[in-house]
Amino acid sequence: MKFSSIKNRKIKFSFSLKEKHFKALKFIVHNQSLPLNIRWKASLLLSEMGVFSQTKISNKCFKTGRSRGFIRFTGLSRIQMRELGRDGKLPFIRKASW
Repeated sequence: MKFSSIKNRKIKFSFSLKEKHFKALKFIVHNQSLPLNIRWKASLLLSEMGVFSQTKISNKCFKTGRSRGFIRFTGLSRIQMRELGRDGKLPFIRKASW
């Protein structure tokens, strides 16, 4: 397994642990009806979380680590999807013939 896919899994896991807290702080910061001091404290807490962004998470094939041609339904790249579908290893997916 490639290093980038391992790193991607770690980022996904850490994001899932902090996601609720992150989104709550973002809501507080952008809510104009709240007092300024509360919004300021929320923005400070948000900045202390460090580099924490959902955009750093990229979809990669869990088998090969390929990022292009990724199919979300299976979590595989198009090449692996084709090979496993051809061999009959994916349920409900088989090679079409006519």
